[in-house]
Amino acid sequence: MRLRTRLGLPVLLALTACGSPFAVRQAPPGSGLAARVAASDVPQPPSEWIPSPHFDSRPEGERIDTVVWHHTSSRADARRIAQYFQNPAAKVSSHYIVDRTGYIVRCVPDDKRSWHAGKSTFHGKPNVNGFSIGIEIANVGDNQDPYPNAQVEAIIHLTAWLCRTYDVPLERITRHRDVAIPAGRKNDTSDNYPLAYATGGVRAVLAGEPLPPRPEPASPPGYDPTWRFYTTQPGDTWDGIADAVLDNPVRGFEIREANPHVKVLRPGQQLRIPTDFDAFFRRFPAGIGLFAPALRG
Repeated sequence: MRLRTRLGLPVLLALTACGSPFAVRQAPPGSGLAARVAASDVPQPPSEWIPSPHFDSRPEGERIDTVVWHHTSSRADARRIAQYFQNPAAKVSSHYIVDRTGYIVRCVPDDKRSWHAGKSTFHGKPNVNGFSIGIEIANVGDNQDPYPNAQVEAIIHLTAWLCRTYDVPLERITRHRDVAIPAGRKNDTSDNYPLAYATGGVRAVLAGEPLPPRPEPASPPGYDPTWRFYTTQPGDTWDGIADAVLDNPVRGFEIREANPHVKVLRPGQQLRIPTDFDAFFRRFPAGIGLFAPALRG
């Protein structure tokens, strides 16, 4: 499937070039959501469509019944993260990215399997990607970077819309850290993510009730998101650390470059972890661009 053949070049240009969060309200190509959206009394939040090639078909007969919340391990905004998801070297993606401002970017059609959960199991069922929707939340993931109200409210409304559209029960809203295997392999969403508030907010929206008030969170005094820090554990490798804290083993070279003084990994070392994609894009500058190559599926 090529985006050109589904949307047409002029239409796609109009959708992707517009910077307004209200520019793209319809489902992306191939999602087949029109009837469900029309029948839903929970409105679909507006989003911008920035496609990723990193997806494939869901297993035959598999239905969407789970929503997985992630954090991006980055100070980058949603559009920059979407550019990373476009890069052929990344080989990861999610269906949605929610910016700190509440702006939503959509990268993979809902009816396709995005590559967000990796090795995973939920309620005894493996391969969570096959039956879930992945939502990336822009956050450094260091338990200090706050989740602003605008962002949390956007997460709530998006998740509520997905729950209503696909009949996802509240108990099947989960975090990446709770489905990744082996247990403890991931830490997203971070400890300061307002899990109870967000889940309760989804329940409120589905019930037609207003969201309860939430104080606007603030960064700790002197907080600098330029780096995260990680203390090495027995058996760590560069790629394994990258998989755990940057959600992609391909990015192990970035951690090595950020710690040139560390020649051999030993337990107890403190490593700097990058919170941007600068080193990644220096090594892998080519993205898929707007139209090529063809999206798979």
